[in-house]
Amino acid sequence: TNGSNLKGTHAMTTYTGGCLCGSIRYTATGEPSRPHYCSCKMCQQWSGAPVVAWVDFPRNALSWDGPGGEPSVYRSSEMAKRGFCTQCGGTLFALDDGADTICMTTATLDNPDSHIPESHSFADAAPAWLHVTTKATSNS
Repeated sequence: TNGSNLKGTHAMTTYTGGCLCGSIRYTATGEPSRPHYCSCKMCQQWSGAPVVAWVDFPRNALSWDGPGGEPSVYRSSEMAKRGFCTQCGGTLFALDDGADTICMTTATLDNPDSHIPESHSFADAAPAWLHVTTKATSNS
């Protein structure tokens, strides 16, 4: 939600989202960055889908505020972990060790339309039948 404080400066935009069952909810403030798709094999196996849409938020600007508290975490590689809901299995985030940003799954946002993917990581790992449009390719 956009707003202004009494001094006339704009308040930070707030983004909310959560898992399928609603047990895990989050609020992110601050500027989102790097909206993108990923089709790496790890994302495919984690999500069960040929592509995952992501958007980054400042790690220190994200809070877990649903009844389930913080999501469970799975160490998916030597340098990253992924968060999910133990109730419904909803996939929520990826976090690289030492990163200042947390990469949230765009589809878990209450308003995913505001984050149009601009690129596609590991597009060559996607199934040959998959055709994905990014902001960059749709404007060409």
